Amino acid sequence: MRLLLLSDTHSLHRSLDPLPDADIVLHAGDVSGYGTLPEIADFLGWFGALPHQHKVFIAGNHDFGFEREAAAAEALVPAGVTYLRDNAIEIEGLTIWGSPWQPWFFDWAFNLDRGPELAQKWAQIPEAVNVLVTHGPPQGILDLTIGRP
Repeated sequence: MRLLLLSDTHSLHRSLDPLPDADIVLHAGDVSGYGTLPEIADFLGWFGALPHQHKVFIAGNHDFGFEREAAAAEALVPAGVTYLRDNAIEIEGLTIWGSPWQPWFFDWAFNLDRGPELAQKWAQIPEAVNVLVTHGPPQGILDLTIGRP
Protein backbone atom coordinates (compact mmCIF):
# COMPACT_ATOMS: atom_id res chain seq x y z
CA MET A 1 0.00 0.00 0.00
CA ARG A 2 1.34 3.44 -0.98
CA LEU A 3 0.78 6.43 1.29
CA LEU A 4 1.24 10.02 0.17
CA LEU A 5 1.94 12.34 3.12
CA LEU A 6 1.25 16.08 3.04
CA SER A 7 1.28 18.81 5.66
CA ASP A 8 1.42 22.57 6.11
CA THR A 9 0.14 23.55 2.68
CA HIS A 10 -1.30 26.79 4.15
CA SER A 11 -3.79 27.38 1.28
CA LEU A 12 -1.08 26.74 -1.33
CA HIS A 13 -2.35 23.21 -2.07
CA ARG A 14 -3.06 23.95 -5.76
CA SER A 15 0.64 24.56 -6.35
CA LEU A 16 1.24 20.86 -5.62
CA ASP A 17 -0.61 19.60 -8.72
CA PRO A 18 -0.05 17.03 -9.97
CA LEU A 19 0.50 14.82 -6.95
CA PRO A 20 2.15 11.39 -7.13
CA ASP A 21 -0.04 8.32 -7.28
CA ALA A 22 -0.86 6.59 -3.98
CA ASP A 23 -3.57 4.45 -2.43
CA ILE A 24 -4.09 6.88 0.46
CA VAL A 25 -3.29 10.57 0.65
CA LEU A 26 -2.89 11.85 4.23
CA HIS A 27 -2.74 15.55 5.12
CA ALA A 28 -1.38 16.28 8.61
CA GLY A 29 -2.88 19.73 9.07
CA ASP A 30 -2.49 23.40 8.29
CA VAL A 31 -4.68 23.11 5.23
CA SER A 32 -5.32 26.86 5.50
CA GLY A 33 -3.45 30.04 6.27
CA TYR A 34 -5.85 31.53 8.82
CA GLY A 35 -8.48 28.84 9.27
CA THR A 36 -11.35 30.71 7.67
CA LEU A 37 -14.27 28.71 6.35
CA PRO A 38 -13.69 29.93 2.74
CA GLU A 39 -10.05 28.75 2.95
CA ILE A 40 -11.15 25.41 4.36
CA ALA A 41 -13.84 25.06 1.66
CA ASP A 42 -11.26 25.74 -1.05
CA PHE A 43 -8.89 23.11 0.33
CA LEU A 44 -11.68 20.55 0.65
CA GLY A 45 -12.84 21.18 -2.91
CA TRP A 46 -9.32 20.50 -4.14
CA PHE A 47 -8.69 17.57 -1.78
CA GLY A 48 -12.02 15.94 -2.55
CA ALA A 49 -11.33 16.11 -6.28
CA LEU A 50 -7.98 14.31 -6.02
CA PRO A 51 -7.96 11.00 -7.91
CA HIS A 52 -6.62 9.04 -4.93
CA GLN A 53 -8.97 6.33 -3.70
CA HIS A 54 -8.68 7.33 -0.02
CA LYS A 55 -8.26 10.89 1.28
CA VAL A 56 -7.74 11.49 5.00
CA PHE A 57 -6.77 14.65 6.88
CA ILE A 58 -6.55 16.31 10.27
CA ALA A 59 -6.61 19.98 11.22
CA GLY A 60 -3.48 21.83 12.27
CA ASN A 61 -2.69 24.86 14.37
CA HIS A 62 -3.63 27.27 11.54
CA ASP A 63 -7.01 25.62 10.96
CA PHE A 64 -9.02 27.65 13.48
CA GLY A 65 -12.31 26.89 11.71
CA PHE A 66 -12.11 23.25 12.79
CA GLU A 67 -11.63 24.33 16.41
CA ARG A 68 -13.85 27.43 16.74
CA GLU A 69 -16.56 26.55 14.20
CA ALA A 70 -16.24 22.78 14.21
CA ALA A 71 -19.77 21.95 13.03
CA ALA A 72 -19.62 24.43 10.15
CA ALA A 73 -16.13 23.32 9.08
CA GLU A 74 -16.94 19.63 9.33
CA ALA A 75 -20.11 20.18 7.28
CA LEU A 76 -17.83 21.24 4.41
CA VAL A 77 -16.07 17.85 4.29
CA PRO A 78 -17.19 16.20 1.04
CA ALA A 79 -18.10 12.57 0.49
CA GLY A 80 -14.99 10.50 -0.10
CA VAL A 81 -12.88 12.55 2.34
CA THR A 82 -12.30 11.55 5.97
CA TYR A 83 -11.59 14.13 8.68
CA LEU A 84 -10.03 12.66 11.81
CA ARG A 85 -10.26 14.43 15.16
CA ASP A 86 -9.33 12.03 17.92
CA ASN A 87 -10.66 9.04 16.06
CA ALA A 88 -9.63 6.38 13.58
CA ILE A 89 -10.49 4.93 10.23
CA GLU A 90 -9.60 1.49 8.94
CA ILE A 91 -8.63 1.27 5.29
CA GLU A 92 -7.81 -2.13 3.82
CA GLY A 93 -6.71 -3.46 7.22
CA LEU A 94 -4.65 -0.35 8.06
CA THR A 95 -5.80 1.59 11.15
CA ILE A 96 -5.14 5.33 10.92
CA TRP A 97 -5.67 7.56 13.96
CA GLY A 98 -5.66 11.34 13.67
CA SER A 99 -5.47 14.11 16.24
CA PRO A 100 -4.88 17.87 15.80
CA TRP A 101 -3.78 18.66 19.37
CA GLN A 102 -0.31 19.96 20.16
CA PRO A 103 1.67 21.38 23.06
CA TRP A 104 0.80 25.06 23.58
CA PHE A 105 2.37 27.22 20.85
CA PHE A 106 1.61 30.95 20.99
CA ASP A 107 -2.13 31.48 20.38
CA TRP A 108 -2.67 28.99 17.57
CA ALA A 109 -5.49 26.48 17.26
CA PHE A 110 -5.64 23.11 19.04
CA ASN A 111 -3.24 24.11 21.81
CA LEU A 112 -3.18 22.21 25.07
CA ASP A 113 -0.87 22.52 28.04
CA ARG A 114 1.68 19.77 28.49
CA GLY A 115 0.78 17.44 31.32
CA PRO A 116 -2.67 16.05 32.14
CA GLU A 117 -4.55 18.08 29.51
CA LEU A 118 -2.46 16.85 26.59
CA ALA A 119 -1.93 13.40 28.10
CA GLN A 120 -5.70 12.91 28.16
CA LYS A 121 -5.81 13.34 24.38
CA TRP A 122 -2.85 11.02 23.76
CA ALA A 123 -4.35 8.38 26.07
CA GLN A 124 -7.21 8.01 23.57
CA ILE A 125 -4.86 6.59 20.95
CA PRO A 126 -5.36 2.82 20.73
CA GLU A 127 -2.39 0.46 20.87
CA ALA A 128 -3.33 -1.17 17.57
CA VAL A 129 -2.78 1.92 15.40
CA ASN A 130 -0.71 1.43 12.26
CA VAL A 131 -0.46 5.10 11.24
CA LEU A 132 -0.65 8.00 13.69
CA VAL A 133 -1.31 11.41 12.12
CA THR A 134 -0.68 14.44 14.33
CA HIS A 135 0.28 18.00 13.55
CA GLY A 136 3.24 18.06 15.90
CA PRO A 137 6.39 16.00 16.24
CA PRO A 138 6.77 12.90 18.44
CA GLN A 139 7.46 13.46 22.13
CA GLY A 140 11.12 14.16 22.74
CA ILE A 141 11.97 14.75 19.07
CA LEU A 142 12.17 18.48 18.29
CA ASP A 143 8.98 19.04 20.31
CA LEU A 144 10.03 21.86 22.63
CA THR A 145 8.39 25.25 22.08
CA ILE A 146 8.87 28.70 23.53
CA GLY A 147 5.44 30.02 22.71
CA ARG A 148 3.58 29.76 26.02
CA PRO A 149 2.70 33.19 27.46
